[in-house]
Amino acid sequence: MGVFQPVQDDHRSLEGRIVSYIRDLVEQGVLTPGERLPPERELAAQLRVSRTALREALHTLAALGLVEARHGRGVFVVGGSLQATAQRLSLALEARETEEESVARIRQLFEIRRVLEGAAAEWAALRAQPEQIAEMQTVLARDRALRTAEEVDRALISELDGQLHALIAASTANRLLVLLMASLLDELATARSRSLVLPERIKRSLEQHAAIVEAIAAHDPLAARASMIAHLDDVEQAIVHSLEAQDRNQPAQTQDS
Repeated sequence: MGVFQPVQDDHRSLEGRIVSYIRDLVEQGVLTPGERLPPERELAAQLRVSRTALREALHTLAALGLVEARHGRGVFVVGGSLQATAQRLSLALEARETEEESVARIRQLFEIRRVLEGAAAEWAALRAQPEQIAEMQTVLARDRALRTAEEVDRALISELDGQLHALIAASTANRLLVLLMASLLDELATARSRSLVLPERIKRSLEQHAAIVEAIAAHDPLAARASMIAHLDDVEQAIVHSLEAQDRNQPAQTQDS
C-alpha cells in the first residue's frame, strides 16, 4: 500500500481536506523534510482529486511553510516538526485547563499574535510581490462571497481566515515567521470557529480583512500593522466574551438539568 490514499469526504472543501491530509502526513513523520512529492498528475490520481484542487492545496501548504516548489524539480516537504510540537502542547493544555485558564491562554496567545502578525502585516506591505497580493485578494473575494451568502458555511470561512493569515506571513519572505504563525493558527482554529458563531463577528471580520489587504496592496506598512492589530484585538475580545459567557451559563444549565 502506498503512502497516499484517496482523500476522505467530509463537511470541508476539497482543498481543505487535501491540506489537512498532507499536513497530517508531514506532522506524523510519514513525509519527511527533503522528500519530494509525486508529480501533480500522479498525486492527484492517488488522492482521487482534481489537479486544480490539488494545486490550490499545495499553494496553501507552501504558505504554511510545509512544502516548497522548486523550479524544474518539483514540490518538496520542508517542515512540520514545529507545528506538530505546538499541536501536541495545545492538546495537552486543553485536556486539563479550566475556563479561567482557557481565557488566560487565549490572552497570552493573542499577545504573541499581535507581535508576530503585526510585524507580518507591516513586512508584507513592504515585501509582498504582486502575485502574492493578487492571491490575498482572491482569498478575500472568496471569503466575501461566503460571508454574504444566504447560508453561511462557518467551517469554510474559518479555513479561509487561516489561509489569508498564512498568505500574509508567507509574503514576508521570513520562513521562521511562517512556521511560528502556522503553529499559532493551528492552536486557534477551534477558538476562531467559536468567534464566528456571532453574526456581527462574521461581518466585522470581513471588513477588517479587507482593510488589512488594502493596506498591504497600497504598500502602507503602518496602516497594515494598525489594521492587523485592530483585527486581532477584536477577535480576542469576541473569543474571550464567548468563553466567559459559556462559564457564566454553566451553573444555570446544571441547576435546570
